[in-house]
Amino acid sequence: MNTANKLQDEWLLSYAAGALNPARSLMVASHLAYHDDLQESVADAEAIGGALLESMNGIDVPDRVLEQLLSSLGDAAIPEVKPVVSAGSQLPQPLMEFIDCDIDALNWRFMGPGMHNARLWNGPNDERLWLLKARGGVSVPEHGHNGEEWTLVIKGGYCHEVGQFGVGEIDLADEKIEHKPLIDHDEECICLVMTEGPIRIKSLVGRIAQPFIGL
Repeated sequence: MNTANKLQDEWLLSYAAGALNPARSLMVASHLAYHDDLQESVADAEAIGGALLESMNGIDVPDRVLEQLLSSLGDAAIPEVKPVVSAGSQLPQPLMEFIDCDIDALNWRFMGPGMHNARLWNGPNDERLWLLKARGGVSVPEHGHNGEEWTLVIKGGYCHEVGQFGVGEIDLADEKIEHKPLIDHDEECICLVMTEGPIRIKSLVGRIAQPFIGL
């Protein structure tokens, strides 16, 4: 697994501090399900944060307190977050708890030839959390973004100009990125996606269809 396709510490720390919106929080929790090392990092951050809060009473925290915290990190409880079986594939437990049904029972909407999406959540700042299901070999229309786009692969895989992404890996894009993902030919691909605002589809046909797609 490509370590470059894992979330960096800044997002893990924000997750541990409870500072993420529901969409990003679910994305991080689902990503953690595939990576024991990241679960350990989050447990360490939560242990430090909790102990600091208990130690701070309007005064500076002594160095010895920090030393004690660092020495006790091995005792931090690791969250039990594992993929679970649903619809013939391994899906992250946080996602399954969020949708509270089998993935096949969701309202899958036609998105284009060989592609469907299921909307899960809309945020107050036009964040959109959704699932993409695409047939093997399908090319997702070339598009840019009006904000950030997070894509977590939960089945199959795809590639584009930046690289290859497989199960458990996360693809981060922003306004500077334009790409045209190609789904791996050997199997169906399912991804959990978070976008800020509508995507910017390059083709005329795609822009005409976009209001009906809702993305």
